[in-house]
Amino acid sequence: MIKSWINFIILIWTCICLASRSLLCPKTPPLKFYLVRKCQRASADDALALENTPTLEECIHLALQLRGMALNYAPIDERRKVLNISQLQKDARSHLTVWQQPEEFFNCHILQCPQNLSFSQMINDSRFDYYSLYGRPPALNNYTCVPQVGLFSVYPAPSSYLNASRVCSNSSEFSGSLAHIVSSERTMALSHLMINFNQPSSSVKNIFLAYIGLKYNNSVSVNSYDFRTGQNESLLCFFYRAWDIGHPSLEVNDNSSCVALTPQGVWQTLNCDRLLPFICEIHMPSGRASSLELDIGPNSGNQCNRYEAESN
Repeated sequence: MIKSWINFIILIWTCICLASRSLLCPKTPPLKFYLVRKCQRASADDALALENTPTLEECIHLALQLRGMALNYAPIDERRKVLNISQLQKDARSHLTVWQQPEEFFNCHILQCPQNLSFSQMINDSRFDYYSLYGRPPALNNYTCVPQVGLFSVYPAPSSYLNASRVCSNSSEFSGSLAHIVSSERTMALSHLMINFNQPSSSVKNIFLAYIGLKYNNSVSVNSYDFRTGQNESLLCFFYRAWDIGHPSLEVNDNSSCVALTPQGVWQTLNCDRLLPFICEIHMPSGRASSLELDIGPNSGNQCNRYEAESN
């Protein structure tokens, strides 16, 4: 009850600050699905939705509504012979359920997560193309997809906040930053990620605090509650808070202006020099040409005609 009142007071104070100051809150750019594989589809075993849509745009719209991060789409195009089922396929369709072969019944598959670098769950199918919000997968093996939220990598080796931020921002394997945390979905999803990381089978020490992308910066912050995300967005632009009891605590002498997440799903302010594990978030492509996201490597299925010939 006390915690709820504290959060309510902070919310009221935030509204006052927004009304009295000129605070530029970022506008979220529209999300874009990139064509990654031609003439292939990813496994739809864990699909968020299976639908029939007349256009790719409608399939994408559905994916954005459901917060899917990838999709398979079969364009209604005679050249690609979409849903033109041979007699053998018709026989199979009569014996198998819609869930056993969704590709025969639906041309729009909304997927929870994108494929990783191995593309191990791709299936050659000249009717379909595969799209992802992340374009080509990052050149990184040890990252985790949190369905409907994003891609993250946990770094268990302790680091200061500054070094952790540099690792996430300057990686040669991906474009990223310390994880964005300012929503209930993200806070709870990443706290569960920490809990899963702490399973007995893990070969590393348990993580009880991890740096995330939230920090007070007295050179730009408009007041003591104006923490900034890894993209320099003001916390005042968001309504969600998950402060632990007694936090935020801005002890100037202790440099307690950096934020860490606990497995219980709360935020704590800490000394920025304290060495802690941290969580990086992998960003979606920005400013790159769509053609650069098309994967034409080994087993890419980019030569559609070859698969069409095999199916005839």
